Amino acid sequence: MRVALAVIFGLGLAACTQPRSARCKQVCTRESECVSTTSSTMPFDEKECIAACAVLEADQNNLAKVERHAECVAKQTACAAVLECP
Repeated sequence: MRVALAVIFGLGLAACTQPRSARCKQVCTRESECVSTTSSTMPFDEKECIAACAVLEADQNNLAKVERHAECVAKQTACAAVLECP
């Protein structure tokens, strides 16, 4: 449990030092709008989304996942489809 908390805390600190990403901001803003307009019960924090996305984007092992997710969100016209993007 302590290890998990340390990892989460470490990611949180890394997120604070990550530069703002236009791609992450765009994706998270769209997802936030969709959560609001669909009255989804999914907990969503746009700032946390941007921070987590920036951390993943900076990691070469996860960059392709971020790119695929951003492409999926950009292609969707319906919010329900946006929220289904992997």
